[in-house]
Amino acid sequence: MNLIYCWLVTLRILFCYFLYRIGIGKRPNFTDRWDQVQVVYRQVTRMDSRIRLRGLERFPGKHPAVYAGNHTKLDDEFFVCYAVQEASDYTMRVRFVMRDDYFVGFPWSWLPVDMNEIAEMGGSHNISQGSVTLAQLRPLVDMLLEPDSFVIFPAGARSRTGLWFEYRDDMEGPGSIAFFLAQAQRKNPDVPVPAVPVGRTHNPVVGVSTVILGEPLFLEPGARRDAQRALDDNLILAISDLVEINMFHLLAGLIYLRCLHKLEAEVPRSALTEGVQTVLATLSSARYYDPALKSDLAGQLDRTLRYFQRYGMVRLVGDVVYCDR
Repeated sequence: MNLIYCWLVTLRILFCYFLYRIGIGKRPNFTDRWDQVQVVYRQVTRMDSRIRLRGLERFPGKHPAVYAGNHTKLDDEFFVCYAVQEASDYTMRVRFVMRDDYFVGFPWSWLPVDMNEIAEMGGSHNISQGSVTLAQLRPLVDMLLEPDSFVIFPAGARSRTGLWFEYRDDMEGPGSIAFFLAQAQRKNPDVPVPAVPVGRTHNPVVGVSTVILGEPLFLEPGARRDAQRALDDNLILAISDLVEINMFHLLAGLIYLRCLHKLEAEVPRSALTEGVQTVLATLSSARYYDPALKSDLAGQLDRTLRYFQRYGMVRLVGDVVYCDR
């Protein structure tokens, strides 16, 4: 019965939005009925089965906070928001920063709705990429003073190469998260604002993403610019340590190196298994790795090889793998 009620509430908001689009009434917001809308969102996106959370013991437990993460997938912000909701047992939700032209071109421009506007209704704060104004940043500081929290990606644009961070030619460095902390703490010195590093690792073989919360970082009161830059640098390093290593990484690395060094294209499956085990044995205990590497190594290896074959990277013949250079 509760699920039906949640669907009715969500559909009513969508109906009011379509009325707004034709000039009748004000624009509604999903955030006004978020308790009901998030139930529908989780069902439609199957989020519960597509995400694994780690590091929730490091969750600050209250507002305000800035959650800063890597940006490799279109829906990263929703995964981080989900992690915060889960960590707070759905007593808290956060907003997120998004560029104002995030949804442009096909198919977004062909839809009867404005997806950038829909994102705003769901809690996004839209800014102009490459030409951010102080007027666009000030509301983010105000959020922290409410108090509230938001998700942001220091690298700015989404990585298109698979790199954890990808800096464009016009970028001198990551965006400053310390700026928001410093401004909020200057206006309210009694409330320290943590910067929480977050890492999302997507495994395309199994369709599951792991979101890891890192140890929160704090800016000392009255910190000058050099201290702010130090926090930004430390935050990037903290985010980079939140990769969850999985079979997709290990096997792709081994096959890539074989091709790069012009080794035999033909390799026994047992040799790849041995290579994966050797790498795993050298991993630092401080690193995160997919638990399935220990519980189902053979199954993960077979599934990943079949994934590579589907995309023409390898060819499987019995127990032999033929690498396509």
